[in-house]
Amino acid sequence: MSDAAPRSTLRDRQRELTRQTIFEAALEVFGNKGYHAVTVDDIVKRAGISRATFYLHFNSKATVLRGLRAQRLADWSFTDNLRWGPGKRRAIKDSVEKMVDFYTAVPVLHRSLHEARASDPEFAVEHRAQMERDVADWIASDRAKGMSPAQIRVTILMLYTMLDQFLYLWLVQGWEVDREAAVDAMTDALYATMK
Repeated sequence: MSDAAPRSTLRDRQRELTRQTIFEAALEVFGNKGYHAVTVDDIVKRAGISRATFYLHFNSKATVLRGLRAQRLADWSFTDNLRWGPGKRRAIKDSVEKMVDFYTAVPVLHRSLHEARASDPEFAVEHRAQMERDVADWIASDRAKGMSPAQIRVTILMLYTMLDQFLYLWLVQGWEVDREAAVDAMTDALYATMK
């Protein structure tokens, strides 16, 4: 008996190729028009597919954006960078640097998620729910040794808020920012929540 993973079929590979085509087209039109202004028809036209094909894979532009976010997160491991707590400034800085790199690799994704949270109440609710899951996860795990639940909650809120605003001003608004100075400032602010 073999423990090898099952081989994908031609149909599976075609399905994945179509999904990737839709993802690429969506990122392009989100970048050109902004998330709010984009329609499914814009994505379909750019991808060179029919609406029926689009709806075989996604039910809205929002589900495409969620899929893009999930795909990027699946490619990024959190396991080595969430051991925070008093005396762990280097771990915090490493985390902030990785998060900045994560979004600067695909700036249009950050911009689109930011716009979606502002214009789509469902995205805003999902964002808040993710923050609550992170708080609960940090409290339940040993990722933040020495931190109280209140410190964890403030740290998560600051992490999301600072990073989102920094990236918005830098990537979307085009502010000239020294990356290293910004990372150090965010690290210091997060580290201060643990004292």
